[in-house]
Amino acid sequence: MDYTVSDFLSSYAQGIRLIAGSGGLVRTVNEVGILDYELVPGVKSSYLRNNFYEGQLVLTTFLYAREAPYLIVDAIKRLVAAGASGLAIKNVFHLEIPDAALRYANARNFPLMLFSGDTLYFDNVIIEVGLRVRELADSTYAQREIDDLLACRDDVVAARGHALRLNPSLREELVAIYAQVEDGLTQATFASLEARYRASGLVDARNLLCAYDEGVLLVVSADTLPRADVRAAQALLASEVLCGEAVATGVGEVHQDRGELGDAVLEALYAARFARREHADVVWYSELGILRPVLPHATERSMRTYSEAIMGPLHDFDAENNAQLARTLGAYLSSGRSVDRAAGELATHPNTVRYRMGQILSLTGLDWRKPQDMEQLSLAHVIEVSRDIVRL
Repeated sequence: MDYTVSDFLSSYAQGIRLIAGSGGLVRTVNEVGILDYELVPGVKSSYLRNNFYEGQLVLTTFLYAREAPYLIVDAIKRLVAAGASGLAIKNVFHLEIPDAALRYANARNFPLMLFSGDTLYFDNVIIEVGLRVRELADSTYAQREIDDLLACRDDVVAARGHALRLNPSLREELVAIYAQVEDGLTQATFASLEARYRASGLVDARNLLCAYDEGVLLVVSADTLPRADVRAAQALLASEVLCGEAVATGVGEVHQDRGELGDAVLEALYAARFARREHADVVWYSELGILRPVLPHATERSMRTYSEAIMGPLHDFDAENNAQLARTLGAYLSSGRSVDRAAGELATHPNTVRYRMGQILSLTGLDWRKPQDMEQLSLAHVIEVSRDIVRL
């Protein structure tokens, strides 16, 4: 995961503002440096060659331009040529920033930022940004943060903190998309996916792509999409980033608060797990129906006891007789309680479905032809499916 200029601005929103180069907010920051003496006439040839690097966020007080304001534009041109990520200015000498500097920065998508007070110190910024760069570069960082996020979903303040640590540039309105990857996710596979992500239309400092468990998590700030078109994002992820490597993809619902990121991630995870269970390519959380209210409680003892009392005898019978009663019940329910459609799904005769449903009645005492009994069979099946999804 990368730390970007946008993340820097979001982290220091109270003390730093953007004045030019908004098109470069997605630039990656690898380290922080200081520009003060390097361009002073007479010494610049000694320092310039080795002091600025690609991916470096540069801080300055304009000390070098105190007696020569024309050097402001020259410095920006040199930093752009060196591949620097941006320039943050603490204008302690109150020099006027030339319009030519702003125009050049805008033309080159080179972010120029201005410290808006005296409460931020260069040393602290260098240490804090360096720490964040190292954290995000750790391949296990996102995994840990998301695990912690999921564990504190009910604590909105803590959840917002984890969301901002994952990406300080995330907006309030967001949606999560999770894709399980064929044969698991290796570092090499993720590096390849990340490279394709950078070349896709999804890349934006306000979005987040990271490895999680056996797949890839994409969190999209809704305002980065035309008309918040989540389906377009999912299609782009599948076609340009995953390129057929995903086993199953789940798409959560749009949330209006960063504090709900844990809920958004869990929705995408559940939808992807359901897709894998049902051998589907993509499942939207909104399509899970009655599973949605059951999933958060599926592992509770009362739920487990209820489901096992009904489904247990079916599984025992199937194991002892090489039968398919549990699968037949699932097919009957998923087909809209149609014997003919269930028979088609199972590739068997409708009478076989009726016979198996009769066996279910014998084992459970619940008559599939009676609405109240069918509700109990349906709920037991839904709890079992939900438990499978939660355990995956």
